[in-house]
Amino acid sequence: MHARDPRYAAQDVITLGCSLVTRDDYTDPSAALEGNYKNHSGDRGIGLVLEFPDEQAATTYFDLYRKQIQACTRKDQPVRTAILTGVDGLVDRRTYPDSKWTEIAERNGSRITLIMLADPGHSITKASAHRILDQIQ
Repeated sequence: MHARDPRYAAQDVITLGCSLVTRDDYTDPSAALEGNYKNHSGDRGIGLVLEFPDEQAATTYFDLYRKQIQACTRKDQPVRTAILTGVDGLVDRRTYPDSKWTEIAERNGSRITLIMLADPGHSITKASAHRILDQIQ
């Protein structure tokens, strides 16, 4: 894990969605930690934890982030997402032109944790996502 400038970390993540968002739309987090992951098969992942000044700021950001992800469900977008239902937090599957990823995210108080895992066959199940979310809390 390594510290990141929280302003840029939040902006980098929120702009991955499919609608226009600016830094004026949310309060900047006060801290950010990022880490990279590689499993035994060589599939990569990245985790980011954003700490906001208060729970309301985190909630506003998380709700905006969810809207960003939901905006990518059209087939004419370069990135397509499918949000899994029946899970706490946010679990979505992303399809890029050259890769597939599964994202697992959770807001816990003033903290948001986002985990993106390479998932070539979109084989991460709801049960697996639940286990990961349980470990975040």
